[in-house]
Amino acid sequence: MAVPILAVGASQDDAAAVERALRDAGHAAHCSRAETPAAVETAFKQSPVSLVLVFGESNCSELAHTVKTRDGLRPHTPILLITDTIDEDIIAAAMTSGARDAICLDNIPRLQAVAGRELRACRTENALEQVMGTAQQYKHELNSLKQVTVDAIADIQEGIIVNANPAWIELFGFEADHDLTGEMIMDLCAESDRATLKGALVACQKDKWKEPILNIKSLHQDGTEFPLSINLDKAEFESEPAVRMLVSPEDSHDELPERVIEQTIQRDQATGFYNRSHFLNCVENRLQKAPSGGVRAIAYIRPDRFAKALDDIGLMGTETVLTQLAQLLREYTQPNDIYGRFGGTIFTILLERGTMADVEAWAEQLLAAISDTVFEHNEHSTAITCAMGLCEVDSSNARVEDILPDAEKACANARHQGGNCVALSESSGAAKKIRQDDDIWIPRIRGALMENRLRLEHQPIGSLNEDIEEAYDTLVRMLDEEGNSILPSEFMPVAVRTGLSKNIDRWVIGASISFCASNNVQLVFVRLSADSLKDETLVEWLITQTNSSSLNPNRICFEVAESLAVKHMRQAQKLGEALRASGFRFAIEHFGIAEDAHRIIKLVPLDFIKIDGSLMQGLHKNPGAQTEVKELARAANDKGIMTVAERVQDANTMAILWQLGINYIQGNYVQSQEIIIEDTSQSVITTQVIDEESATEALAKNPA
Repeated sequence: MAVPILAVGASQDDAAAVERALRDAGHAAHCSRAETPAAVETAFKQSPVSLVLVFGESNCSELAHTVKTRDGLRPHTPILLITDTIDEDIIAAAMTSGARDAICLDNIPRLQAVAGRELRACRTENALEQVMGTAQQYKHELNSLKQVTVDAIADIQEGIIVNANPAWIELFGFEADHDLTGEMIMDLCAESDRATLKGALVACQKDKWKEPILNIKSLHQDGTEFPLSINLDKAEFESEPAVRMLVSPEDSHDELPERVIEQTIQRDQATGFYNRSHFLNCVENRLQKAPSGGVRAIAYIRPDRFAKALDDIGLMGTETVLTQLAQLLREYTQPNDIYGRFGGTIFTILLERGTMADVEAWAEQLLAAISDTVFEHNEHSTAITCAMGLCEVDSSNARVEDILPDAEKACANARHQGGNCVALSESSGAAKKIRQDDDIWIPRIRGALMENRLRLEHQPIGSLNEDIEEAYDTLVRMLDEEGNSILPSEFMPVAVRTGLSKNIDRWVIGASISFCASNNVQLVFVRLSADSLKDETLVEWLITQTNSSSLNPNRICFEVAESLAVKHMRQAQKLGEALRASGFRFAIEHFGIAEDAHRIIKLVPLDFIKIDGSLMQGLHKNPGAQTEVKELARAANDKGIMTVAERVQDANTMAILWQLGINYIQGNYVQSQEIIIEDTSQSVITTQVIDEESATEALAKNPA
């Protein structure tokens, strides 16, 4: 394809020389001459010019006129000045006048290089202009499509609605001609969920929002609240970054009749929860699989003195109250929970959480929310409280017919205590577990250490307000004689009580050093027991281990529980100083529960604090907990300490944590992406990435 070149003020020989030089450089140049200003203007109007060469000096009238004509007709066209002599001053003067460069015919290689550069730049700018034009056309077509689609769509910039289609306007009950442009998106959101929505918008704008759906309560224009499931995507509006919110209409007609019948049989019609028989089946099936981490518990919930609610609201309103109670329970659900209406006024839930402390925190928050709620039917209203029984599920011998009676007895105990409280079943008590565990687990732990039947599991740590890659929290698993995985919650308490924790710590540290040395890992967290915290030989041993492996100690962060740091403040302070002086990092986990939390930040040298997971339970519904977490994050930030939120289970919690200034998160919400299983039984460390449900199975198939 010919490359049109315009030579202004050039002789026939000069134009031929330029054309020959460019052709020798591989350009299909066709050089035409323009000797008058009118000829220059005609050339620009008649055909696209890829390059203009002006022969003369930097202050000549030909250059000034050509630049002016170019700027008015084809502003992307490059202009080069051709002079008899060349130096830096001449080049600078030419570029100041509007040329891209100045060249001399005596230096053909430079002429070829500069002209080639400008021709490529011209082609790129023209292509970009075409792309932008096409994009504008697509944008116009997309905007037209949005106006007729049944999906409700709105574009948000800086929290302000900048574009909303008719379906969005109709969704919130406004008239078709109502203009939402310029209004705050938060005005369409229930106050209880505004922090959640704001955090999700920020996360989406920063490409950190991975959850497909955000569930919130929205405000109809008449002031009533209604649930809304929103899809968030990063987008652009008027060439500026935006977040696109999309709500797809529900179409129940697309469901197969068999599916509708199945839902009718399995679920309670008033609440939407599983009915008694299907709840029992679902729980029985779930109990056939060992939990991937944490604990399971059954909650048995029953309203206190429901006869009073009957008097307040009437017989016809009691089912409405139970439906509203079920909706409140649903707001506290997490993806793995199983909810059922067990009959009458009784609700049952199978929960999976990090610890029993998390379960109890969830229960207390739920009961508080119930007692603070006004239940309404027509013009009548009432208030209720509930009693709850909790029974921890023994994963090694779990049968639903054994667990539910214990949970029911615990609920009855809570009712006898006056109601509006939580009671644990006797089988969940710590005393019985301690007596049984010590006799069974001590020989098993010693055998695992001697036979190298320990394994590492690395839980990914995700970034929020700070970027980090390849960071993991280190968990230890024990394999029994058959190769089945055993969670640390089963054997570590015994190891701590019986003095075996130090031995396990040394094994975990050595395996973690090997893991870091053989993998591209930025940071791993390794927890220490009380015995290691008080071990004055630990740091010297660590230095020897890292020196022998040539590992940068900055890649390992040791952590101790807040309860240990409070109890052994002097040792924690001394260990933190020694570790950081040796290049390691130091952290406190399960932070924020003790009254001395802020004192720890002041006295102990730290790189990280891990905020306790119990504060994450129902965080998006608990303004008090949000304030507490925000204050902890602020105190840490003032000392230059990074923050990690523990046991983050869902997207709404993550969205709140964005708003509170938390740097990183860990937990099932992150862990569901991947778990790295470390096989240290071989001479060479190997890793594999598997999903959370397969973690236990993978460990079982990989015995020592």
